[in-house]
Amino acid sequence: MINNQKTNKDGSIVFIINPNSGLTSKQSVKEKIIHYFDKKEIPIKIKVTRKAGDATTFARKYSTQKNVKAIIAVGGDGTVNEVVNGIGESGKPMGIIRGGSGNGLARHLGIPIILNKSLSIIEKANICPIDLIKINGRYSANVSGVGFDAIVANKFQNVNTRGPVSYVRIILAEFAVFKAQNYSIIIDGEEIEREAYLISFANSSQFGNNALISPTASVVDGYIDLCIVKPFHKISSPLIVERLMTGRLDKGKYIEIIKAKSVLLRQNSTIYHIDGEAMDGADVLNVNIVPSVLNMIVPKSRIKNI
Repeated sequence: MINNQKTNKDGSIVFIINPNSGLTSKQSVKEKIIHYFDKKEIPIKIKVTRKAGDATTFARKYSTQKNVKAIIAVGGDGTVNEVVNGIGESGKPMGIIRGGSGNGLARHLGIPIILNKSLSIIEKANICPIDLIKINGRYSANVSGVGFDAIVANKFQNVNTRGPVSYVRIILAEFAVFKAQNYSIIIDGEEIEREAYLISFANSSQFGNNALISPTASVVDGYIDLCIVKPFHKISSPLIVERLMTGRLDKGKYIEIIKAKSVLLRQNSTIYHIDGEAMDGADVLNVNIVPSVLNMIVPKSRIKNI
């Protein structure tokens, strides 16, 4: 539920802008942010990232400063994840301005795409403590996992030309050759074995672009939604995609969703992803829910739907 406590009246709002995320001109966004808060006479600071990891560094720095009211991620899910990991468990309020292509967590929280509406939400500062997932020491705010989507993320991270065309090309190429893998999973102390096309650890409901891997997931329920996509014939893929995009994937026979507090997963691969960002080097994932740890600025009207 919403915490009626607002952000501190004294101090600045820090905006961390990733100029390389999405398709919108971040210079234009920067100017509009400055103009909006100048009119309100609310002090702000703007930091622009130059390389991976900068957003985490900035967020970590400002999360310890008492004269900072809130830290706002301006970018996509990767930027959001970096800011989340910088803020950690400091208690510093966080907000999001949608600036990526997928915007999974922002969509789940009901953050509007119209900039002025998002800035108004930040100004009003209705704060709701949300859960985070911790995977091998790193926080995930949205959806992470192993299998097909992790392979795609890994391939996409290493292409020279990034963009929707490259992403679709990789998906089609990997889909033609990818086979389901075997996983050993310990869920709250109970061990199971599964063959799966992919396994997601969902905090929110979607990957992004309204692709709903776990339509009923909540960021305030204190659980991980462990989503196991079972092997399927290629001929069934249009049906699975249709259900993914219409919020009905959980109604079919191709997915198993298990609520969990902790998960220990062993895989044959070492590749995984956290909120869409490819990771490598772990064949064992230690996954735990951290309840109500991040003070997120959310639209008041959407509080019952997150």
